[in-house]
Amino acid sequence: MAKVADKPLEPQTASSLRYERKFHYANTPVETIIQRVHNNAFGFHEIYYKRKVNNIYFDDGNYNFYKQNVSGVASRKKLRLRWYGDDTCKIEGPTLEVKKKMGEVGDKDSYKLKGISFDLGKQKPHEIQAILLGETKELMSIRHSFETVHPTLLNTYERRYFLSFCGRYRITVDYNQKFYNPNYITYQNSEIRINDTVLELKYATQDDHEARTVSQQIDARLSKNSKYVTGINLLYHPQLL
Repeated sequence: MAKVADKPLEPQTASSLRYERKFHYANTPVETIIQRVHNNAFGFHEIYYKRKVNNIYFDDGNYNFYKQNVSGVASRKKLRLRWYGDDTCKIEGPTLEVKKKMGEVGDKDSYKLKGISFDLGKQKPHEIQAILLGETKELMSIRHSFETVHPTLLNTYERRYFLSFCGRYRITVDYNQKFYNPNYITYQNSEIRINDTVLELKYATQDDHEARTVSQQIDARLSKNSKYVTGINLLYHPQLL
């Protein structure tokens, strides 16, 4: 049973547009990657405890969010529900996020669902969506987007966080990636794991001038890597979408 928030949702406005440069590692131990981060001349240090990230992604009947990403459409978005915790089934205080991409830079609108909890062991993602539609009734633009989509992917991964000494560059390292079909009766039965690690370098647009120096020491190729696209490719037959 969901706990309903006492107050209407309010957007948490992102501070500014930012770059999110992604680097992909296949079959590389995560500790090797972490050591490279620590060795970077910009003095990266860990700023947060490691935690497990959980997401439910949504798309329309034609999978247009997926197709726009694959096609490289300059202006596009993703809609997801995100929460943290080792037990994926326990959704406590999640955040509804609209991630927006405008060319090479991105932004997102976040709506913290305070006081709301769900249990994926008892409630299916489409049932959770129906409840959330009631919670977002005062945010008409979000409600319209949310009414025209359905759950298409559930994924989880471990994440570690780093900040440069100057405070202008952030790095996240994501590993132990797992993907699920949220429409299975028991979503765990659809699990697919991959050993790939994704390092993401994030910084404000005004700090792009030194970003190349940071990224040159990451020792990996810049990659167009979308966990949503990866998950859809693994779980479905994209040619049939």
